[in-house]
Order: sequence, then structure tokens, then C-alpha cells
Amino acid sequence: MFSLLLAAIFKVALPLLFIIALIDALTMSREKRARVMRRSGDTYKTIASRLNVSPTTARRYALA
Repeated sequence: MFSLLLAAIFKVALPLLFIIALIDALTMSREKRARVMRRSGDTYKTIASRLNVSPTTARRYALA
């Protein structure tokens, strides 16, 4: 009985979590995207080219 309940919860919860994560990724601000890219190891120059801004602006976004 418990395993059926747990399976039902995961069947509903996982798609909802995926949808929430997708919406967050699609609506992320430039500053947040720059911070995420910087945390993952991208250089300011790489971030700048992906966001179509100058490296100085990319640095400012990542440090915001």
C-alpha cells in the first residue's frame, strides 16, 4: 500500500518539478544566467559572447 502511494506521488511530483525547472530556466534574467555560467566555470569573455554583451558587463552581471 505504501509503495503504491509513493509511486503515485513520484508520478505526479517529478513532472511538476521538471515543469518548474523549465519555466525557471526560460525566464531567468541575464544576471542570473551569467552567475550560473560563471559558477560552472565559464570565462567572462564566453559569458559575454553568449549574452551579447561586453566582457565588462558580463563580469558585472556575474558579480551582481
